[in-house]
Amino acid sequence: MKWLIYLLLLANIGVFFWHFRPAMLSAPEDQDEAASSLSLVLLQEARERSAEPAGAGRCLDLGPFETVKQASRAAAALKAHGIKARQRINREARRKAYWVLLPPAISREEARKTLKKLKKQKINDYFLVPTGDKANAISLGVFSKFESAHRRIKQMQKLGFKPVFEKVELAKREYWLEWPLEAGKPPSSVMETIRRIRAEARLTSRTCAAAS
Repeated sequence: MKWLIYLLLLANIGVFFWHFRPAMLSAPEDQDEAASSLSLVLLQEARERSAEPAGAGRCLDLGPFETVKQASRAAAALKAHGIKARQRINREARRKAYWVLLPPAISREEARKTLKKLKKQKINDYFLVPTGDKANAISLGVFSKFESAHRRIKQMQKLGFKPVFEKVELAKREYWLEWPLEAGKPPSSVMETIRRIRAEARLTSRTCAAAS
């Protein structure tokens, strides 16, 4: 009777191991797959970090300055306080301006007739627009101040012309000073000195520009 019990017990144990054998064998493969996935993630992160610019830290940015001379004077004030700033140029800045022009003529021939009238009145500073929405218009100048544009309009009206003006944006070169965030902000006394150089100067933070 005892031998029968032992045989049944051994049979149950055999069935148990046979039933769970595929899962036990597949576990190492699952672990290998997980390890491979983790390696791919870490590799991707490493590639992303290596793709960042070398100077991609944070910097303090001071500006804008209208001229190199202004930026140099401000840099000297910072240096006296122990901050070594690097100058950069922002070429994406824009400035407002006023374009005075005679509206487009119905044809190039009509535009040339107007040019002859301008020459007769001894007006030499003009430009015939050849293409675009303003084709056959005659440019009479672009002015940074509305007062200057208004004077030009009045001058042309006295000569019998009917000019108009449009607001436009022109490229403007700005100069900025930047230094690593770790170097800290200049004290208020230094900022007061810099604002005497350029009243509009402001301090911001940004991603450091790549060294040129």
